[in-house]
Amino acid sequence: MDKTAEVLADAARLKALRQAALLDTPPEEAFDRLTRLAARILGVPVSLVSLVDKDRQFFKSCTGIPEALALSRQTPLTHSFCQHAVLSGEPVIVEDAREHPVLKDNPAVALGVVAYAGIPLVTPDGLVLGSFCAIDTKPREWTQEQIDLLRDLTAAAMTEIELRRVADELRRSNEAKDRFFAMLSHELRTPLSPALLAATAVATDAELPERLREDVQLIQRNIELEVRLIDSLLDLTRITNGKLRLHSQALDAHDLLAASVAMCGAEASAKPAVVRLDLRAARHALRGDSAKLQQVVCNLLKNAIKFSSTHGEIVVRSLDEGAGSLKIEISDKGSGIAPDVLPHVFNLFEQGGKAVTQRFGGLGLGLAICKGIVEAHGGSISAVSEGTGRGTTMTVVLPGASLPQLPKAAPRAPAELRPPLSLKILLVEDHEDSLRAMSRLLRKLEHQVTTATCVSTALEAAALEEFDLLISDVGLPDGTGLELMKELLTRRPIKGIALTGYGMESDIQQTHEAGFQRHLTKPINFIDLQEIIQEMA
Repeated sequence: MDKTAEVLADAARLKALRQAALLDTPPEEAFDRLTRLAARILGVPVSLVSLVDKDRQFFKSCTGIPEALALSRQTPLTHSFCQHAVLSGEPVIVEDAREHPVLKDNPAVALGVVAYAGIPLVTPDGLVLGSFCAIDTKPREWTQEQIDLLRDLTAAAMTEIELRRVADELRRSNEAKDRFFAMLSHELRTPLSPALLAATAVATDAELPERLREDVQLIQRNIELEVRLIDSLLDLTRITNGKLRLHSQALDAHDLLAASVAMCGAEASAKPAVVRLDLRAARHALRGDSAKLQQVVCNLLKNAIKFSSTHGEIVVRSLDEGAGSLKIEISDKGSGIAPDVLPHVFNLFEQGGKAVTQRFGGLGLGLAICKGIVEAHGGSISAVSEGTGRGTTMTVVLPGASLPQLPKAAPRAPAELRPPLSLKILLVEDHEDSLRAMSRLLRKLEHQVTTATCVSTALEAAALEEFDLLISDVGLPDGTGLELMKELLTRRPIKGIALTGYGMESDIQQTHEAGFQRHLTKPINFIDLQEIIQEMA
């Protein structure tokens, strides 16, 4: 490879060129405006923003070139003056190419390229992507003022290129981060799943001594705590990437607040602390994502319980706010927030200092996630504290909604009080511990369970008998649960529950598109699975 080819084929240069994400892209006004300006001010018929690839030059912008060439917007390097700006890294100024020792034999001269001034397009790393050039069809002397003007236009073009390059890097970085969190979530959830299932099975054993039941419940609670941490990381990823999806519906805020207080009852009893509801709002209809808003209220309430004094009182209050909005306040008389910390409490990883972290633990994700969820609903969240030891009030303001009277949901009988429904279940899971624990629990509920560890054995089982329900992991050794579900549906109708360690919205959408009615993210809460099976039956 000669020196010219070596420079043009430099791997770092070509990587930077592709990261700019401009090759073979349509014209853009931001670049065309610059080449039109160059042609008009310099008085030349042609101006180009030329990107020099390994074996061609591509015109991101081309003012004044013939129509036939404008359609393809590229030429081979045999016709390129701009490659010389790449080779030298310096401006190439040519008054008459017909007399130039290097360029006089270039085929572009025969096509009318006579005078040429090209300034290299150089990245901050010193890599040359091409050149911004002005071309005349007759000889001319380029003044220093004209060259300086061309330099300024080149700098403006390079700014546009860098903006696109950085944007493409932020996009690829976010995609990589999404993949990392998805993989991390999967790898953390998979071993937790059989542990949680086993703990659930032991905890519900009527013959277990009470002393051991408390130990098993402790294990169960801590596994569930790990799961909530994983969920927080995924929520954070969704929020920071603007991918948080809301499933909006009509809500009664007072019902939501009461349910949240009930959900946090165990934490309040363990403190112990008293939680009091003070529902004053006359307008308490909302439209929003019930699960996400309940997550916000529960997070704020658990924080209030955690930082409250023993036997302290926590008040959950609703108030009418101006312009039809609803205000929710959660107040405690606990440890409070120092003035220097208060402005930062909704920042990521903010925990109020080393002493607070050592005493109460946590990663400082909860309030940042709450802020993202509330703002996604068009609301606001704020914190007020008069200082250390003087309590805290967290305030959420949400847009109200003009909704008809919301029907009260009929109370649902607990799963254990319903008549048992025995189903024929095909359970597919390649993680042996999870398969064993789940099949044992399902059989304990008097379901008929056939197990498989891969797609092929599951299909063989389905060819021998009909099943009421498929419960399948998505990632399998010889295919996917998605492929399995699609194949089974071509044979006969069957309902399905997908199990996966991946919990991003795209994963849930894929399982629904494959034909699964429900999607459960590992580790599986067996009570939830039992409820879903009853509903689907």
